[in-house]
Amino acid sequence: MSGIQEKMTTALASKDQGNEAFKNGDIKKALTHYHLAVLGLSGLDNQMSGMPMMSAMQPQTGMATDDQKNVIKTNLAVVYSNMGACHLKNGNYKRAIEVCDTALKHDPTNVKAKFRRAQAKLAEGNLAGAEADLNALGEKVPGVKAELEKLKKKSKDADDKQRKTMGGFLSRGRIISSTDPDHEDSAENATSASAPTTTTTTSSTASSIPAVKTTPKSKPTLASKINSANSNKKPPKVVREEEYQTSSWSGTAPKIQELADGEE
Repeated sequence: MSGIQEKMTTALASKDQGNEAFKNGDIKKALTHYHLAVLGLSGLDNQMSGMPMMSAMQPQTGMATDDQKNVIKTNLAVVYSNMGACHLKNGNYKRAIEVCDTALKHDPTNVKAKFRRAQAKLAEGNLAGAEADLNALGEKVPGVKAELEKLKKKSKDADDKQRKTMGGFLSRGRIISSTDPDHEDSAENATSASAPTTTTTTSSTASSIPAVKTTPKSKPTLASKINSANSNKKPPKVVREEEYQTSSWSGTAPKIQELADGEE
């Protein structure tokens, strides 16, 4: 058995082990075996396409028949598609789409890879992408018709939800915003309508109040200033004379200065 054949056998054995684990519901173990299969098959694919000198140096291991090349390409697509099934089970739809894309690069005719990619797109909400893949497969492919029914239901539910949202918005009435031209016009109309009423009331009130005549004050004369100054003067204080004998003063009588000052 050639070196290429041995490597192919090992890689395909890992793929089969992955299939068995998937059937038993062990998704993690299945992915592990699929990764091993991809590593083995990818190494052979790179050797065939990127290392032409291997054929001359080691013809027993560097050469691959056309049938072997086709087997490698086909099985790479199958393994990547099976990985897509695992990611669908785990709900990792983005990764499922990525591995299915890789599968279709190796084999554009892989039906399961395109079908699983459509399922992942539908689960993600990419209805247009899912519909494109399903229509490309056709309803004759098992499972496509059922997926198209799911797609129609999701599309209808999305339309109903949008219709209810728009209906609720319209039922609340028209909301006037600051950017609405009618909003500014209504404010200007309200201002202009109230302005004449205020002006009329003010003018009528002013006309009903009679004018009051004021008599100009005459300038004060010199005589009036003198009379006013005299009238403002305080009357002189009167000092009462106390009867006492000088020879018998004992120091208890009020002092003259205190009597002159008077009581406040």
